[in-house]
Amino acid sequence: MIIIFLGAPGSGKGTQASVLAQNLNIPFISTGDMLRKEVGQSSVLGLKAKSFMDQGGLVPDSDVISMIKERVTQKDCVNGFVLDGFPRNSVQAKALDRAMMEINKEVNKVVYLEIPESVAIDRISGRRVCKKCRANYHIKYSQPKIADKCDACGGELYQRDDDKQDTVVKRYQVYLDQTKGLIDYYQDRLVDIKGDMPIEHIGKSIKDKLKVAVV
Repeated sequence: MIIIFLGAPGSGKGTQASVLAQNLNIPFISTGDMLRKEVGQSSVLGLKAKSFMDQGGLVPDSDVISMIKERVTQKDCVNGFVLDGFPRNSVQAKALDRAMMEINKEVNKVVYLEIPESVAIDRISGRRVCKKCRANYHIKYSQPKIADKCDACGGELYQRDDDKQDTVVKRYQVYLDQTKGLIDYYQDRLVDIKGDMPIEHIGKSIKDKLKVAVV
């Protein structure tokens, strides 16, 4: 089964997608994580992506599609995967469908987590990340035991450039502008979920609406 998660920055789609993938025993693929890895390695793609990500923009479609296609042809994706972070518009969705057809796969379900802008800003601007192990914290909802220090490894916590409030506002607007046609395009595969509920309630709603055997 191939499942796509859609949602504005801060909707929690990464968390929910990861949990669902674990329950279904298929890979969780985050284009954001893959791109940040490229940035950390200062690869050609990473340097190009950073210039877009730091300004709240989107990495060119051709680069992301190429990266996704390479990843999903690996052996661990033979039974499907859960994708987070792509597509962001109907043009990308059509390109992704074509890419899947080329490897005899198809997107089965699309989970859409919907949240208002105020929730997105609150969730993202308060996020802090460990420089060493990449663990995530939040200044309101998931504070470390020692201020600015990671509980797991003691690494320094910092705010990513694309998590700063001004950038978050732009990211949210870019999301709205770029994804208006996605809902219509995926209508026959869409699973609509309210993303401003407690995490456990969101997970249960996804499970119930997908009607798949998850634990």
